[in-house]
Amino acid sequence: MKPHVSAVILAFAIFLFGCAGASLPATPGPGSVPLDAPISTDAPSDMPGGAPPLGQPKLMVPKPGQLNVHDVAIEQLSARVAGRHVVLNARWWSGVEPCSVLDSVAVSRAAQTITVAVREGTGPGEVACIDIAMLKVTAIDLGDLEPGDYTVVASQGSAPGIAVTVS
Repeated sequence: MKPHVSAVILAFAIFLFGCAGASLPATPGPGSVPLDAPISTDAPSDMPGGAPPLGQPKLMVPKPGQLNVHDVAIEQLSARVAGRHVVLNARWWSGVEPCSVLDSVAVSRAAQTITVAVREGTGPGEVACIDIAMLKVTAIDLGDLEPGDYTVVASQGSAPGIAVTVS
């Protein structure tokens, strides 16, 4: 066998064994975070990897001034009423920052119907965006409302409207 052919075969064998070893699943050590756990830097520190528990949304706070702002599809609405004060939670699926950043929320009212919108945009600069979906939630403070029955609906998305009674 010629020397350069032997070198090519040897290089291929090293490459093949290297790839085979890289495909072996890593076993997390005791107390470590599973490889598929979401990672977040601003969640409570007592959670593994700083991530919310599986199935729990990440709390988002508006950061005004984003680029390409648009309404996103709200998947779920819920409300908390304390006396006359009403706070909504809006949940939606979206991408990770800085590619999908909560810019603001919009609230409009027509008689007893309150329409809410969650508005996202992109952060400044050019960044490569990865396609990872995450469940997000934000609080929408409606303040004190007059006593009565209200219907809250999402401007976009599949969230069913909710009934809110203020006494």
